[in-house]
Amino acid sequence: MRKESTEKRLERIHSAAISLASQREVNSISIYDVAKEAAIAASTVYHHYPNIESLICELMNKVFDDFERVLDDAIVAENVHHWSDINRMIEQSFVDYYRLAPLAQHTLLGQHTYSSVRQADAQNDLLLGKKVENIYRQYFTLPELPSDVNIFAIALQVADKVYSMNYRENGEIAPEMAREAIVITEAYLGTYLPKQLPKAVLIN
Repeated sequence: MRKESTEKRLERIHSAAISLASQREVNSISIYDVAKEAAIAASTVYHHYPNIESLICELMNKVFDDFERVLDDAIVAENVHHWSDINRMIEQSFVDYYRLAPLAQHTLLGQHTYSSVRQADAQNDLLLGKKVENIYRQYFTLPELPSDVNIFAIALQVADKVYSMNYRENGEIAPEMAREAIVITEAYLGTYLPKQLPKAVLIN
């Protein structure tokens, strides 16, 4: 019997962890649970990950990559008439993603004690905030914005707080709470963005 490659073994470990994290809160999962689900020795999982937190953090990197793709696909150019359209499309796209990604829901919207995951999430929000700002600048000329914070990253975080509260209470993101997240983020962004923004000048 051929020895399983490291790549295949990691794939099995990741698949097992994703399966478990999609069914229950990540705090309740152990390395032994993952090993059992993957049908491999716990020592093999420990060889690659010293603890469950490091494994979950690795899985989150894939989720963060997904978030970038969500932003890449969120905007329908012909439907952008006002800057709030961008906010609405982005938030709706993230809600759609969360609903189809139990791992992201349980880890990022649920309760856990993994500080490294929270730290990675906060860092990723800053990167996404810059990406969102660039999307706005493709369509509109923005006023001078604060230099010490990224308002678009904060808007993403505020929306996630709304989703998280609702998810922890009901186990899902209800349509009315998805709507309220859009209302709240639009109100926040509206303190910095005037009601009417000039369209960006396209440079050929």
